[in-house]
Amino acid sequence: MAMTRPLAALLVAASCLAATGAWAQANKVAGLVVVAGPGPTVQSTYPASGGSVPAGVMILKIVFDQPMAPDAWAYGPSAEGDFPKCLADPRLLGDQRTYVLLCNVAPKRTFAVEINSTPRFASAYGRSAKPFTLKFSTTDPGTFDLHDALLQAGLTDTDDPIMTWRDEGHGVSQTPPP
Repeated sequence: MAMTRPLAALLVAASCLAATGAWAQANKVAGLVVVAGPGPTVQSTYPASGGSVPAGVMILKIVFDQPMAPDAWAYGPSAEGDFPKCLADPRLLGDQRTYVLLCNVAPKRTFAVEINSTPRFASAYGRSAKPFTLKFSTTDPGTFDLHDALLQAGLTDTDDPIMTWRDEGHGVSQTPPP
């Protein structure tokens, strides 16, 4: 099948721009989306990699440097430390860059979590995130309250959906909304 001149010119231009690094994350041309640029990387975490936190209830937070796909994630154990007891599925917050996961960690231990060892964390543009190992340690027990865990992770009422009240009489939350 022969390529039309406009399509051939578009492909040549895209190749040149990608080679020079001038191409944006995603560009639309007449309904065609061309994905380019680097895959997402972990920008920050809570706990900080190499840091220490009180044992107990904890919100593991992973912030990427670009918008992420809500259902494309992968995390698991690492040989570099114990794996925390966490809920199965992380949540992507409203900023589209931050995943959070409710966990419980034992005192005076070293923990390690492999982020994207099986490439599934992906940007909103379909680019796979670079693998990352989050290592942290715990001190004496300190946090057993979900509210305190949210504050320690730097989360607030504006961090939808982690703080969204969804009770419709089904027991999700029996506390009145703020």
